[in-house]
Amino acid sequence: MRLIRPVFGCLREFARRFVGNRDGGVAILFSIVALPALMVTGAVIDYTRMTTGQAVLQQAADSAVIAGLQAGAAQRDAVAAATLNGALGGASLTNVTPSWTLNADGSYTATVSARQKLILTFFGQPSGNIRVTTTAATATGTSSSTSNKVCILVLDPTASQALLVNSNVTLNSSNCEIDVASTASPAAIFNSGDVFNIAKICVKGVNTIQNGGSVSKLSTNCATVSDPFAGALPSVAVGGCTVSNQNYSGANTLSPGTYCGTFNFNGTGTLNLNPGLYVFSNAHWNLNSGWTINGSGVTFYFADSNSYIQINGGASMTASAPTSGTYANILMFEPAGLTKSSYTINGSNGHQLNGLIYQPSRNITFNSQSNLTAENFTLVVNTLILDTLTWNFATSPKTIAPAGTASGPAVVRLIR
Repeated sequence: MRLIRPVFGCLREFARRFVGNRDGGVAILFSIVALPALMVTGAVIDYTRMTTGQAVLQQAADSAVIAGLQAGAAQRDAVAAATLNGALGGASLTNVTPSWTLNADGSYTATVSARQKLILTFFGQPSGNIRVTTTAATATGTSSSTSNKVCILVLDPTASQALLVNSNVTLNSSNCEIDVASTASPAAIFNSGDVFNIAKICVKGVNTIQNGGSVSKLSTNCATVSDPFAGALPSVAVGGCTVSNQNYSGANTLSPGTYCGTFNFNGTGTLNLNPGLYVFSNAHWNLNSGWTINGSGVTFYFADSNSYIQINGGASMTASAPTSGTYANILMFEPAGLTKSSYTINGSNGHQLNGLIYQPSRNITFNSQSNLTAENFTLVVNTLILDTLTWNFATSPKTIAPAGTASGPAVVRLIR
């Protein structure tokens, strides 16, 4: 009995001390509240990562849509995507969807959407998705430039039907404006079966003939732009003749120089042009059926009204202007003030002409399926006839801003 009592006393003392000990209680309490606390902390961290990531992605999308609108029509998607990816340092993106809509006032509304996956590492989750959309528009009004450019300028102020568009003509250039300076009656004629996928046709005169019904893109009594290139292009000293009066067949290669007289390209053949300046002094080239002409980095200078390149039925021409140097972006040009003259580009197999074509004293006819595919194209002529053709083109780097607008890149504002 004496032995049992000390044992029970020891047990009671142990129990009293255990119950009264707070160390174990703290450990148990900590273990109970630790997991929720860690979960809240993790949620805060992941939420911060998501909101920060969305802000970064939004800023990148803003930059992408602005850069895309300021780029040329053919480059908008590529420029927007490159800007978006560059701003995010190559982060993984999905559902990148830029879109560009031409508004009735000539401005563009653009939208860039993107989705990005973020790794949420705190709980071992594989990923989270964030998505943003940005919308922007080019600014409108007479004090700012727009994305539209005058890609065809018809200069004669008094010619009747200075612009004649015959049946089955299709023009595809979403940011292109055609300006016709004539105030004659009629200043322009539009026949049936034509399709104008362009921004605007601006005719200075009030009288036009629309035989195929109302042309939706047409504005009359409209302010047209003045010739911006008169006296502004490089002057050319015409030297002695390098080559005169030749007939060609088969495969040929020509080099820059001064060409004089008549050049006939008969039968079938290929003409390759080395880069540089080709001066025409009282000279013309006749490209007949079956011929193909190719030239990159070339400029043609017509020193007088008797000089031109005639493309006849079944021939095709692919030529692009230099991208740098004295004649950068100039494909064909002549001095202002020449005697008025005419020539025709007939029924070609299709041609690609890249650069400025400045022939302010020429009455040019593009006739019968003279299809044009050009990345960069600006045409300045005295009068113009278009007949049964399809043209797909964008404006040249030698751009012409519409009347009442300042030159320079498009002004863009976010409207989100």
